[in-house]
Amino acid sequence: MFSRLSKAVVLVGALAFTGCPEKKTEAPKPPPEPPKVAVPAVLPAVAPPPTERAEKECAATIDPGPTTDIKIGDRAAKLWGAHLAFTDKDADGELTLGVVGPVNEDSGENMLALKRYVKFFQDEKVDAIVVTGDVGDIAAGITRVLKELASAKVPVLVLAGNQECRAEFTDGVTTAQKDASNVVNMNAVRVVEFPELTLISLPGYHDANYVKCSTGCRYFQTTVDEVVREAKEAKTPVALVAHGPPHGSGNQALDFAGAAGNVGDEAIAKAIAEAKIPFAFASNIKEAGGRATSDAAGTTLVKEGTASKSLFINPGPADTFGWEMNDGTKSVGMAAVFKLKGADAQWKSFRMKPLTAGEKAEAKKLAPPAREAAENK
Repeated sequence: MFSRLSKAVVLVGALAFTGCPEKKTEAPKPPPEPPKVAVPAVLPAVAPPPTERAEKECAATIDPGPTTDIKIGDRAAKLWGAHLAFTDKDADGELTLGVVGPVNEDSGENMLALKRYVKFFQDEKVDAIVVTGDVGDIAAGITRVLKELASAKVPVLVLAGNQECRAEFTDGVTTAQKDASNVVNMNAVRVVEFPELTLISLPGYHDANYVKCSTGCRYFQTTVDEVVREAKEAKTPVALVAHGPPHGSGNQALDFAGAAGNVGDEAIAKAIAEAKIPFAFASNIKEAGGRATSDAAGTTLVKEGTASKSLFINPGPADTFGWEMNDGTKSVGMAAVFKLKGADAQWKSFRMKPLTAGEKAEAKKLAPPAREAAENK
C-alpha cells in the first residue's frame, strides 16, 4: 500500500499533468438580417381625392366651343361655349348697366316695383340689366319677373342665387326666352364680353346651409378657379357677377349682417385679389345693400356719382317686403346703375317710396294667379 506521502505525490503529479481548464470567451453573434422585400420599379399611382364641382345646370364649365352668330334682342353677338360677346361698340363710349338684387317672388307689389326699375333704367340709358339671383322660387314667377325686366329692350343677364331650385330656375328662364330673346342665362353663359367690360358669373351660393332648395345651386372652389382664370385672360376690365359678396371687414362692408358680422365668402375675396378684379355686383346680404365700396373688404364707401377705379356694389333688395338696412333706413325696393367710362366707374341708387293707396290698388291687378309653391326638390 502507498504511504500518505506517496499518494500526495501522485495526486500533485496528476494535477500537474492535467492542468486547470481554460475559460473561453465567445464572439457576439451578429443580428439577424431583415427579410428581403421586393421593391417594384415604379410605385403605384395614388388617386387624388375627388374634386367637387358645381352642377352643370348651375354653373356650366367654361370650355371653348364653335362660334355662332346670334342676336340678343336687337344686339348682334357671338356665342362660343360658355362665352358671349357683343360686337357693337357703344356710341357714347360709356357702358351703363342696371343692377337688380333679390326679387324673391312675383307679387303684385314687386311687379309694380319692377316697372319703376325699368323706367329708371331707361331714363339712365342702360345698355344691359344684371340680375344677381333670388329671382323667385316658382318657374312661372321667375318667367314673369324676367319678362317684365326684358321690356326695357336691352339684354337681361340673370343667374341663380341661393333660393331657386335648379329645374325651376332653368324652366323659368327658358320660358321667358321664348317671348324675350334678350334674356341671357348666366348659369350657362358664364362670360359676357362688352367692348368696355367683361362680366364673369359665379352662380349659386358657397354655404350649403343657406341654399334653400335641396336641388339648389352651390358653387365650389373649382367654380371660383374658373372665374380667376377667365379674369386673368380677359382683354378688358372685369366685373364679377355673384349672388353672395366677398368676405369683408367691418360694418360698412357689403356682407355685414348685424350680429352675425361679416358673412361673405373668403374664396371670392381671394379671387378678386389674385385676379385683380376691379368691379363686382352682389346682393345676398340685403341689409348691407344700397351702398358701394372701393375695395372688396368694404372699408371705404364710394358716394353716388363719384368716379372710382374700382367699385363693388350691393344694389340692395329689389322686393317690397320692407327691410331694415344697416344705414338706419328701411327699404321697400331698391335697384342701382353702374356706369363705366374708360377706367372710371360710378354708381347711382334708386329707392322705391312706400306705395300709396292708389298704387296698392294698381299692384293688386298685377298679382299672380293662384298656384302651388315649388317643392323643395
